[in-house]
Amino acid sequence: MKNKYFRIYIPVLLSLILLFTGCANNKANIVATVNGKDITRQELDKQANLVFEGYKQQGFDVTTEENKEMRTQLEQNILEDMITKELVLQEAEKQKLAPTKEEIDKKLAEIKKGFPNEEEYKKALEQTKVTEAYLREQLVLEESSRKLYEKVTADVKKPTEEEITAFYNENKNREPIGTPERLEVKHMLFAINSDQQGIPKRSEAEALQAAKLALAEVTQKGRDFAAVAREKSDDLGTRENGGSYTIDKGTNTTDPNFEKAATSLQPGEITKEPVKSTYGYHIIKLEKVTPASTKTLDEVKESIAAQLEGETKQAKFNQFIEDLRKNAKIDNKLAPKTGDSAKK
Repeated sequence: MKNKYFRIYIPVLLSLILLFTGCANNKANIVATVNGKDITRQELDKQANLVFEGYKQQGFDVTTEENKEMRTQLEQNILEDMITKELVLQEAEKQKLAPTKEEIDKKLAEIKKGFPNEEEYKKALEQTKVTEAYLREQLVLEESSRKLYEKVTADVKKPTEEEITAFYNENKNREPIGTPERLEVKHMLFAINSDQQGIPKRSEAEALQAAKLALAEVTQKGRDFAAVAREKSDDLGTRENGGSYTIDKGTNTTDPNFEKAATSLQPGEITKEPVKSTYGYHIIKLEKVTPASTKTLDEVKESIAAQLEGETKQAKFNQFIEDLRKNAKIDNKLAPKTGDSAKK
């Protein structure tokens, strides 16, 4: 225990009690050990709080009692990630690939150049609840990972012409090589028996009646389709943008009744009757049809080669990390006892 925790007027006996209590607390404070290097509860909390804050900014609070189980699982996942990162740092040190202070200083200076001034840089750190010391730690990890990745994957060969051609032929109908016929539509949904907050709970008959009234708004009264959709649609995902939605024809990503109705329309046309899907009743307007297209092999050859090489490199590096874990002495105190994560 450090001297700052003692006072000269404290009796020797009390000092000894504090000493042994402190040691016990330190042991209890360790959540994992990686090849003799401890990961503390404070370090885990620091990482976890950043993740939790990210969820909170998206409107989901994982710190509530009802989300306790999810929070526990997140903590376990974060700790596993910290263990892997520690293994990477240790291996980079072992192979003399760890970045120097000068390299990290240079990386940090590059980040600062992205801000108008020092004040804006510090404000950004405060907003993300990150200190410069923590940022430096992440830069060390990033550089260590990059150098280790480059060394481990240095002997990966580039894909052959045959491999590139085979990939092209197998993926002609998938992006970015090919795109299916696309229908850009606007729609309104009137949900049946919805439990979603902010959506009226309607019976099937009520949903159908609401859809017919909305259809009359645009076909008989001449109101703008997007404006009515913003007012009345139950589809919260598209309501704000006037009901805009894109269908990739034949990909089974859209309700079949909805797709069939949209396909039967001409650009500018609106369905004459509400269309029933698994979600409720829809009013659909077809805006535009973009024909299917396929790029030539020459157009995508370089991107395919880069993708295949990247996948091979990533697979090799993943195996390298897995081997590091297998050969490491890891004691994960938060892992389920029957899992593979805890190894002594």
